[in-house]
Amino acid sequence: MSFAMDDYVDVAERIRRVKEMYPEAVFRPSNPMEPFKIIELAGITYIAYTAALYRDPFDPCPAIACAWEEVPGRTPYTKGSELMNAETSAWGRCAIAIGIPSKKIASLQEVKARAEVLKATVTAIKKPEQQDVYDAWAAPLSEPEALPYDAYNCIHGERMEVSGEKNGKVYYGMGCRKDRNSGEQCSANWFVLNAEGTWVPKIASVK
Repeated sequence: MSFAMDDYVDVAERIRRVKEMYPEAVFRPSNPMEPFKIIELAGITYIAYTAALYRDPFDPCPAIACAWEEVPGRTPYTKGSELMNAETSAWGRCAIAIGIPSKKIASLQEVKARAEVLKATVTAIKKPEQQDVYDAWAAPLSEPEALPYDAYNCIHGERMEVSGEKNGKVYYGMGCRKDRNSGEQCSANWFVLNAEGTWVPKIASVK
């Protein structure tokens, strides 16, 4: 299963399109004297970058866009390269500001990073050993109460990440660790991108 991202444009492609439209275009910090800032918000440190996109050297109204990353980054995509990720994200948003077509504002790098953050920060889901066990003998003669939806675990234990790209479409989900040929493999739980560009379990996206 894959997700509909046919119209998705990543940052590298946005920059290429900008140069096609404006051969003299240049990306630079909005304020070269202070290209980034360190910001503390609710006990969390962020590095914020404000980019400017000049269509030519005499552009009187450059496109301005901001992006920030948590410091230190909590994923392999952001840790150790927080400033570069914030800069690249801001560039991509500048390209959107001048009309590069895309239905998704989040960059491919941000999508991957947010997917990792989602996995790292979910604490509300119970682990298998913490879940209440349904006792058929103790239950009343009625339909058993449905167990809470858990996108990260199945009857065989903790699921594994299933992600990649197929036919130009990015997909992400959590799959059963049992081999497909075992006859015991549970169905994968697939995720979708929400409006913020974050992967969320498909069932949660409709709530």
